[in-house]
Amino acid sequence: MPDRSLSDGRVVVAVLALTALALVARFALLGHRIMHFDEARVAYWVYNYAETGQFHYRSIIHGPFIQHIDAALFGLLGYSDFTARLPVAVVSGLLPLCALWLRHRLTGSETVALAFFLAANPVLLYYGRFMRSTLLVAGFCLLAFVAFVRWYDDFGVEYLYLGSVALALGFASKENALVYVLCWLGAGALVVHHKLAAHRGRDSGTAWVADRLFGLRSWLQRTWGPRLAGHVGHLVGATLAFVAVMVFFFAPREGVTAASDLAITPANPNYDAVVEQCRTAGLYSSSPGTTLRCTWLTVQEGFGSWLSKSGGSDPRSLVAVGGQLELSMQVVVGYAGPLFVLALAGFARERYGSGRPRLLVLACLYWGLVSIPGYAIGTDINNAWIVVNALVPLAIPAAVGVGVFIDAGVEALDRGDDTSLAIVGVVILVLLASVGTGVATGVYTGATEPDNSLVQFAQPSQDMRPAVSAALESAAQTEETDLLAYSGGNSNFVDGAESAPREPACLGWFSTLPLGWYLSAHDVATNCASQPGDLPDELPSVVVVPGDCTLDRTVDCREDDSAMVPPESIESRLDGYERYPFLHRSTGGNDFDGMIVYVDNRNA
Repeated sequence: MPDRSLSDGRVVVAVLALTALALVARFALLGHRIMHFDEARVAYWVYNYAETGQFHYRSIIHGPFIQHIDAALFGLLGYSDFTARLPVAVVSGLLPLCALWLRHRLTGSETVALAFFLAANPVLLYYGRFMRSTLLVAGFCLLAFVAFVRWYDDFGVEYLYLGSVALALGFASKENALVYVLCWLGAGALVVHHKLAAHRGRDSGTAWVADRLFGLRSWLQRTWGPRLAGHVGHLVGATLAFVAVMVFFFAPREGVTAASDLAITPANPNYDAVVEQCRTAGLYSSSPGTTLRCTWLTVQEGFGSWLSKSGGSDPRSLVAVGGQLELSMQVVVGYAGPLFVLALAGFARERYGSGRPRLLVLACLYWGLVSIPGYAIGTDINNAWIVVNALVPLAIPAAVGVGVFIDAGVEALDRGDDTSLAIVGVVILVLLASVGTGVATGVYTGATEPDNSLVQFAQPSQDMRPAVSAALESAAQTEETDLLAYSGGNSNFVDGAESAPREPACLGWFSTLPLGWYLSAHDVATNCASQPGDLPDELPSVVVVPGDCTLDRTVDCREDDSAMVPPESIESRLDGYERYPFLHRSTGGNDFDGMIVYVDNRNA
């Protein structure tokens, strides 16, 4: 395919500029949005790791990559939402650079278009500013894929090693890296089908099949024999690099307090002895064999647990799958419509247009399309972030789709066809307007609004931010108990589990996240009370209570925060306190979707 759009130097400059813009877009106001439930849960355990030095792999919060990186960053930069999200923002912001390593298979315009989609798509941008591992696994697996392509295309064996390390980082980010490998294999099988089906001059299908079968052995010997023979040592080395990265991130660290914390099944032979060895060995054990064994056992158990939750032992109902598919398509239509349509256009050009189709484009379309229903079946909760796994590969055929219009525009310019040129201009303007609108309304100004399909139901309202800020500021001025959590009998708000392995232990921790993250990260001394008789004679400067705003009343509370009702017998004691009500779950669903923070500013 002739490329008359951009020179190589201009391509590099354009991609670098888009990467810089991507980083700015991700860093801007990175710590502004209040923490989501999932973000806060991961951030807390990173905080715990940074404070105690104890670490073990928990599949419930996914891969350990972000935990290790954030623990180091917390030590350097302190505890904050900005710091917690920083690794995801960096990886996401650098993603457009992958386009440069595919420019030998794409035209200049297509390469720039790919970088644009990776930099500016609203879905990728939203979750590139989110402390979840979805964008991390997508980014590392895309890097691995691109590196393996360059190795295959004889750019050097170093890309084999880079791909292996990137793939290991993907596995260390989130368990669905395994699904990425399966998608590659499936897409590869379809690509092989295309190669085999491209036959000419055969009288019958059986004759063609016979010829292909007899020629398969010689083709493999001719194509792969020299490559495998010349790279067998490097394949072993790349495998060892993969294992080394996995061990570094997954190995338990020395001194895990509770043996039960280790993800090792009790069915394991010699369970007690194995657990004790793994609890005390750590990464830098004098016995590398023990470290390898313990890492394998925890990875095996953790990935097994994740697979069982992703439909293995408890498959989702058709209704649940249908609900997720509906949500995924809402996200695609609302925030990635042009990308999706252009991906289909790019595929059609490659598959049915004249000339030899580029198998890279076909493979990425198959990879992306199967990810939409595939992840809907495998996920255990409805969410928008799984669409990331489809959009990253679909960006490649979408870039080819942009190339269709750019080539049409160049040809129209050469012919002096003003009408065609205007149509192409309108298409490009619609693409830019769609992306800009999605970024403005979905990423920066509506990031916690319930009508935003990118917002998952466990996201608190942004009104929680001023409440938390006021509470932390007031608590910092006291030397005794900083905050009282009062439930009024709601056991989900205060459970009194004083021995729980998280702080504040008395708080209904999982039901009230992200509150526990903020209280722990800022060392807020917290007491709890369940009944009026448990209340102290003198209340501290900050009191937090559940707000009666259950699912059928969330709309009323969203329109008028005075509709949020605190437990009986507490508000009469809070004269002079400033009231900060907010929806703890912005889309509703819990028995207390509201929460109210009272701050005594009289002595401020």
